[in-house]
Amino acid sequence: MRRFLWVYFIFNLILSGYYIDSWSNSNTVSRALPIITWYEEGTFKIDKYHKLTCDKAFVNDHYYTDKAPLPTYAVLPFFGLMKSLGVVKPDENGNLWGKHVLLLGSFLLASLPFALILLSLFKNLQSKNVSLSPVLLSMLPFYGSFIFVFAGTYFSHLFAGSLLLLSYTFLKRDQFFIAGIFAGLSFLSEYNLAIFIFMLGIMILVRYRRIKPFMFFSCGILPSLLFIIYYNSLFSSSPFTFMYKHHNFTELEVNYIFVLPGIKSIWGLSFSPYRGMFFFAPVLLLLAYVLYVRMKSGAVKSVLKSYLFFPFLVYFICMASYFAWWGGWTYGPRLLLAVILVVVYEGIIRISDQKLPALLFFILTAFGLVINFAAKFSIVYSARTGIMNPFKELALKQLFEGNFNPNNILNLAFGTGAGWAALIFTALFTTGLIFLTVWYRKLKNNQNAEKTVADS
Repeated sequence: MRRFLWVYFIFNLILSGYYIDSWSNSNTVSRALPIITWYEEGTFKIDKYHKLTCDKAFVNDHYYTDKAPLPTYAVLPFFGLMKSLGVVKPDENGNLWGKHVLLLGSFLLASLPFALILLSLFKNLQSKNVSLSPVLLSMLPFYGSFIFVFAGTYFSHLFAGSLLLLSYTFLKRDQFFIAGIFAGLSFLSEYNLAIFIFMLGIMILVRYRRIKPFMFFSCGILPSLLFIIYYNSLFSSSPFTFMYKHHNFTELEVNYIFVLPGIKSIWGLSFSPYRGMFFFAPVLLLLAYVLYVRMKSGAVKSVLKSYLFFPFLVYFICMASYFAWWGGWTYGPRLLLAVILVVVYEGIIRISDQKLPALLFFILTAFGLVINFAAKFSIVYSARTGIMNPFKELALKQLFEGNFNPNNILNLAFGTGAGWAALIFTALFTTGLIFLTVWYRKLKNNQNAEKTVADS
């Protein structure tokens, strides 16, 4: 079984890194520029390159990234290692800027976490009496969601989601201090998650009705809070003013602009083909259905006291209240991605040992694969704000016109045509999924046969 786990992990790592982002997107470039300026000039000021991104903060006549700091600092030493080994070299003008820093960040902070999350989910399912193959249950919901679209990109959402998932995992084990540490790190990766983390603290108080677990959780978060205060004091106008306050977009200067949520934003983030979570992660419909059945059968109290129900609901409402709830140029509700990742992971575990409507599972995940593979093969996350149905108006249109995504390892390494690379990926995914499913079934049958012989 150990060999199977290695193959499973490596296969998913290849798939998650097959399409790897090297586009000069303002979000990812802003996150990468301080790494370059640090190794060029020994500073995190991005004055030299600030014109490459509109996502920046202007403080005391200098430009900085406005992003949460951890995704930048997490990649910093690895870039330094590549530089010291001669893998990355400055050009004739001494400039280090290039695609390599984006590729490195995309792999370390998105492709690798994605593959590790799937491996962790598979191992959890392996120990349960599941109704479907653990291979299918672990892979299809994630590949059939917009989470996969952001695998292989230097956005912070997948990295933040993986840290939040670790926090949630330790919370379930009542290891509150360690859970707090990872919660704090997820906040340093994506500031919005402070809302969800705060609600986790509230749920600890509700569940245990004692201050001690809450204090351990809070103490775990404290180092991250102290760090962000120090970080703000170094670069922002005050220790308690985030860099977003000095963003290039003036709207963010006014209390970060939260308003009352409306029907448009709630619909837009839930069911709409614009940014709807149920549209871009269809497996959520199955999870919602199972949740409804559980509550109808009398499990209301356990659902309401879970770590996810109220925190997710509050977080969703807060994101729907944000003035830019759509998340700018994106494919799917990226501002919800980190939390949806945790919900899908835990939801699949919770429903795995129940008698699932298999047909519904396969229909929903197949729909998700079509929607999200279409984006991965074409526009990835580059859906303009004004496009109300990115799947139909952009992704499908680009594919029918033959405009495939060239940012894949086959094209970068061998010059393979983008269209052929998409076909190869589809074949690789399909055959690999079938192979792993059949192999695991054989291994499981052999284990059961050996156990039967031993018992007799």
